[in-house]
Parts: sequence; structure tokens; C-alpha cells
Amino acid sequence: MISLPSSDTFNFGGINWLAFAIVIGAAILAALIIPRIAVALLARRLRGRQSIDEDVHLRAKRADTLVAAIRSLSRYAAITAGILGIFIFAIPGPGSTVIGISLLLAVGGFAAQSVLRDIIAGSMMLFERWFDVGDAITIEPWAMSGVVETMSLRSVKLRGLGGETIRIHNQHMYGVRVARRGIREIVLEFYVTDAATGRELVQRLSDVLPSGPMHLLSALSIESEEQVGLLTRFMVRGAVPPGREWLIETFAIAVLKELDEEGGHVIKHGPVAYFSDSVAESRFARSVAPQLELDD
Repeated sequence: MISLPSSDTFNFGGINWLAFAIVIGAAILAALIIPRIAVALLARRLRGRQSIDEDVHLRAKRADTLVAAIRSLSRYAAITAGILGIFIFAIPGPGSTVIGISLLLAVGGFAAQSVLRDIIAGSMMLFERWFDVGDAITIEPWAMSGVVETMSLRSVKLRGLGGETIRIHNQHMYGVRVARRGIREIVLEFYVTDAATGRELVQRLSDVLPSGPMHLLSALSIESEEQVGLLTRFMVRGAVPPGREWLIETFAIAVLKELDEEGGHVIKHGPVAYFSDSVAESRFARSVAPQLELDD
């Protein structure tokens, strides 16, 4: 009669090497088999990767994401189960289970530091009201710009002007620039020899520039028209969403110069573009007023 060896046969140095091999083998098999099962269950959706139907393609992308998540989680779960199994079965003893659980808690606590930093930073930003959902912001020093779609204690999701989504962890937001009212107001300033022609140039320029939520938000308006000697000084105000400043800073200036060439070269100086905001102007006026009084 053939007798099977007892479990004590595989004990060397206080370690049951048979149990050790079984635990490691089971963990490796689980890490390999579980993702394959997920792929088999989601095979129908995964076949839509090359579909021209947008909904089918979206479902395939989500299925791919789910498979990737299961593959990653199965690895970590296998490693965790393997470590616990080693301490519980392969190294039997009165304190082996406690040692294994303590080791896992220590590793988990170390890994949770990043999450805790995000939560603390997010809590402070919400308490201090750095920004709200719907605000147009720029995150420094990464120069990430967009409209805030969602915000949580862990991260912030932005929607860029190109339609892309941007996510950033709260602990990496060292500074934020928030556009007041979600717009950037820019003033074009130039001097003309004929005021009537200057007004006509502004109207023609406003008609040429593209308008809409992603371009010029409203028609250009003449904010100021001042006679300075033989010239007339025009200040023209326009508003654009953050990230579209080039529409007035460069494109509008180039178009205005072309229109001026067609209209007889009435622009004598300029045009120049600069940012303008009534709140900022009032704050700066209060800041420089004492210095102006001293100079007087």
C-alpha cells in the first residue's frame, strides 16, 4: 500500500514548504485566470472596438477599462492573499496571523498617505472656496485651463476648450487663477485721424470676428472715444472665454490693420491690446492712490 507523506515531512526550519508552494501557486493562478474570465464574459462588448457606431465603440471602451481594472485588482488581491496565506498556513504559529495582518495594515497605511493628502487639500479648498463648479480656472504651475465640471475631496475634473477632460489630484494644485465671471475682458486702443472712419472700422471688425460661447462673447463695444489734439483715441472692449485671448490680442489686431489699409490708413498709432477688469482697476487705484498724492 502506498502511503502519502504527512505534512510534517515538508516542514523545514519551522516553515511548511508545501503550504508555501500551494499558496504562491494559487495566488499566481488566480492573478492569471480572473482577467481571462473577465475577458470571456465581456467578449461581446470588446468586439465593438472597431465599430463605427459611437455607442457601441463607447461600450467597448468601457469594457476595456473594466478589464484593465480587474486585471490590476486581481494582481493586488493575489499578492495580498499570498502574503496572508504565507503567514497563516506556511508559517504556523500563535502570532503569525497577527503579524500578517499588521504588515498589510502598515503597507495600506503607507499607501493611503497620498489619498489623505488629497482629502486634506480638497477640504481646505472647499472651506476657503477657491472656486466653484462652472468657474473657468487655470491651475498653476501646470497651466491647465478649463471649466470646472466636478470637484471632490480627491480630485478636480476640468473640461478644456477643445472638449478634452482634465483630471488633477488636489494635492498638486499649488495655485489657481479664476477668471471673474468666467470671461477675459480685453481692450483694444488706437488713435485715428478721422473719428467717423474709426467707428466704421470698429463695426466692420466686430462683424468679421467669430462670435459665440467659444469665441467673441458679445459684439465689440466702443468704451471711450476721446479727442486728443488732432487725433481721436478709441478704447474698444471685447470679452472672450479663457484660452481664447488670441482672438483679440493677435487676430483682431491683424484684421483691423487690414481693414485700415482698405479704408485709407486712418489709424495713426496702435492698435494695442491689454486686459481690463473693473474690479482689478478699482483695487489698483486704491493701491497706487497714496503714491500719486505724494507725487503731487
